[in-house]
Amino acid sequence: MSKTINNVTGDIYIGEGSGKMILDDMLKAKRSIRVMSPYLSAKLVDILLERFRFGVHIELVTSNEVEDHAHADKNSYRIIQQHKHVDKELKSRKEFLYVSGIVLMLVFGFLAVANLSDLFAESVNVSDVVAFTLFTGIAFIGQWMRNYAKGIRFWHYSYSSLFPIKIFGSYFTRKKPGRSRDFNLHSKLYIIDDCIAYLGSVNFTRSGCLFNHETRIRITDPEAIRQLKQEFSELLWNEEYSHTSVEEWGREVYERTE
Repeated sequence: MSKTINNVTGDIYIGEGSGKMILDDMLKAKRSIRVMSPYLSAKLVDILLERFRFGVHIELVTSNEVEDHAHADKNSYRIIQQHKHVDKELKSRKEFLYVSGIVLMLVFGFLAVANLSDLFAESVNVSDVVAFTLFTGIAFIGQWMRNYAKGIRFWHYSYSSLFPIKIFGSYFTRKKPGRSRDFNLHSKLYIIDDCIAYLGSVNFTRSGCLFNHETRIRITDPEAIRQLKQEFSELLWNEEYSHTSVEEWGREVYERTE
């Protein structure tokens, strides 16, 4: 997947703070923001979430290298929503088995203990042994039922994103089976309100936008932006390349911490 766009007029900036103007234009966005960056910072994701709350359409193409990905207050939690689905029939079965198990443990455990003295009586007979063995066995069955019920999971999760997102693997991510090609995302592209586009070396991170020595180009050429938007959409919706689905990312950031 490649594209050449010729004879485009734009403004070039080289140096520190290359992303300040990008962020300023994002904060002024009225209709849409499209971000393509392999790396994200939590503070800058906040801008996308803030504009999303104000009705701005957001699209994001990134990798699974969110800077706060390993911390408790992940921005991933705010981008990816978790939905819990409860199997009511299975829940009822779990509750029945658990309560029944406790009842069997208590009742027949008590009977076994009460019958224990008969085993040491001089007149002990086979029926006393059988009764004790039966009561003890049922009590153990009750314990097994309770433990089995405790292990029943009557719910499952599904995941969705707040806005359209494509998550490519990082450079060191192995190729996933079932996908035809690996894809190493390294492009940085920002399209704002379909009338401004930024290209260059600036990652969507605080260091990239504010502190690093970077290069970026700002263009307003309608035809060039149209083609850039088309390229962005192809990456966002194309299933040909290896990527992490929202479901996969959701399970990674939520369920591994349960």
